[in-house]
Amino acid sequence: MDQHEREDDGQESVLTSDNKAAEELSISAEVDVVGSTRRRLNRIDPYDRVDVWLNAVQDQLCSYSEAVVANFYDTLMRTEASAHILSLLSEAEMAHLKTSQVRYLTQVLSPGISREKHMSMAREVGLRHTWIGLPADILAQSFQVYRAVLEDTINTELPNSVTLQSIIMERLSNDLSWQLMAYTEAENERANTLENIRQIISTAINREDIIRETLQRIVKIPGIAGVEIISIGEKYGLRCELGFGNTLHESQPQEIMEWCANDPDNLLLQAWRDEKPVHIDSIQKELSPEERTKAQAIGLRSMAIHPILNATGAPQILMALYSPWPGYFHPPWQQSFWVSLEQYFGDRLETLEKSSVIRTAPSISLQDRHRYRELLQNDGLEMWYQPVVNPGTHRIVKAEALARLRDGDHLISPYFFLPAFGSAQLLSLFEKGLQQIHKDAQHWVAEKSFPPSLSINLPPEAFHHPAFLQKIARWGTNHLLQHNHLDGTGPLKITLEILETGTLDEASAQEQILLLRKAGFRIALDDVGSGESSLNRLRALSIDEIKIDQSFICALEKNPDTIDFVIILANLANDLNMACVAEGVENDAIADMLASIGGLSLQGYLYAKPMQATELAGWASEYQQRKEPAHPHTIHGWFAKWMQITRIVRSSLLHMPNLLNDFTINDGIHKELQENLQNLPLNDAHRQQISAAFDEYGQSIIASLAMQRYGEDIFGLLNIGEKNLKTAVYNTL
Repeated sequence: MDQHEREDDGQESVLTSDNKAAEELSISAEVDVVGSTRRRLNRIDPYDRVDVWLNAVQDQLCSYSEAVVANFYDTLMRTEASAHILSLLSEAEMAHLKTSQVRYLTQVLSPGISREKHMSMAREVGLRHTWIGLPADILAQSFQVYRAVLEDTINTELPNSVTLQSIIMERLSNDLSWQLMAYTEAENERANTLENIRQIISTAINREDIIRETLQRIVKIPGIAGVEIISIGEKYGLRCELGFGNTLHESQPQEIMEWCANDPDNLLLQAWRDEKPVHIDSIQKELSPEERTKAQAIGLRSMAIHPILNATGAPQILMALYSPWPGYFHPPWQQSFWVSLEQYFGDRLETLEKSSVIRTAPSISLQDRHRYRELLQNDGLEMWYQPVVNPGTHRIVKAEALARLRDGDHLISPYFFLPAFGSAQLLSLFEKGLQQIHKDAQHWVAEKSFPPSLSINLPPEAFHHPAFLQKIARWGTNHLLQHNHLDGTGPLKITLEILETGTLDEASAQEQILLLRKAGFRIALDDVGSGESSLNRLRALSIDEIKIDQSFICALEKNPDTIDFVIILANLANDLNMACVAEGVENDAIADMLASIGGLSLQGYLYAKPMQATELAGWASEYQQRKEPAHPHTIHGWFAKWMQITRIVRSSLLHMPNLLNDFTINDGIHKELQENLQNLPLNDAHRQQISAAFDEYGQSIIASLAMQRYGEDIFGLLNIGEKNLKTAVYNTL
């Protein structure tokens, strides 16, 4: 199943639960009740020429409506969900609601109402019920109240009393069905709105546009009175960036917003710190007196605060939503809708912030989000391991620890669960993972089955929590320094991998990195080349290792020129006395290219997929018995080795031309690569073409060396020789 299918399935599960319930209840009302009354009516239309029956009992129908409403609200108070909704109303509002309901029922049962008018009224009332969160099954219970009260109210001794009751029950049955249809309509509208907003989000080209256009669409949603975006800066200072409709903070003076930041009970800060939505079902019962006064003046009854999270679950901004209806954001279907929107919004904002390619994160339902966090908390974490090897020495260097969640027989990939985690969960994931890999390493050392060297990803969020890093440093001191010899075989080495694209302040991060290194950890910069700050971080941070982003590695087979960038990074790592790892090695051609330039450790599915700790020993034994082929043994590897030599040649021409004498060219570089070429699995025509182009390239080196001695352009002929050889190689691919 591809990403779009996963997203569509996730959206359907989020948006259709109450839709299906409403459809089922509507069908039930139509078949079980209306069918029998229609048979009794003998095809009498309950809206056509029934005045004579209804006019005769109008006084009884008024009493009936009052009795129905009283009984219905008694029923509602016995159900937790509906009782919660009613508890949000004042006494005056409750009285007004009951009066309105009596008036509505009286009008539904009036002699002159048409079917079309009744349908329109029922639709409007049904939409209002879904907005305030009245569950569809609770609404359906009203029909049983209608039936029971009708039998006690209408005089059965009246002429045609059976027909009269049938007319009344069919109208009430229609009323229920049309209200339930409005539930389905509202559910479909939410799905369409979510898709519409997703299109807006995907096409916006800058941060300001995405916020403005999204908020303009949100404020048009029925039941939404206003929406605003609030950012939180240093020392939790609050600032309203933009708002539409009626809101509480858009017009607040800055000094009030700063005062809010110093209030520990401030709900905005609560949503930010907890990294989860905060719902206020009744502003008049839960906010400060000042906020209540303002909310009442502009007609706001409920609100929700949603932190807009990035892909790792860290908050970027807050979205505050307001409704004129109490409890508007309380129903599960409302919460699912806003969480889905929050995810789309957060992903796109992060993408624009980084000015990078759009990231495709799966749509995660609220149920899955809670399940993933529950699994992490309840020991569902499993650490799997992917080995890293040195192809030149055929030595196992280490293994990278990769997190998985176990849910019964199902293993969940981090692709799905990481977007569901906030900072607290990511830090917990790291700490639990660190303890687990230490335990696994003790078993390997005792069995002498695998090198005691591991790496694990340290979330960038850790650098915003100094106390957490100090705790990890103490762990390192106790387990990597004081007890650094497991069973006397050698020190345990743990490398902490820091994501290159993570948000870091280099100055403060350097202090924390030094603390971790002092505690015995090695530090690696992961995904180097994928962000915009690689070189600056290599300069500013004390790094032991770099890992080249796998997007460059995976591109090597189809675009061999990319090896030039890999060579630069490998040489830079060597110059800075850092180890260098290439991850994403999927096939032999890529492995041969990387092994042929040397100086790299390799990681990828070609060597091993991630595996459980118990499988590493068997893999290590099998790997060490493998016979590693000589490098280069493919045209890709030969090309990579030649590309590395071209850099040496160019540097020597500029700085040490004496190294490039005729002997080195003809009997050294030239001879070795020509011998390699003859052993490659090529057809004769391609081999001859490449061999001739390589001879031409060798002659261009000699000619360039002569030009250098006379102060002429030294790279003109060399460029031609390189271009012709590349063309010959590409013709074979």
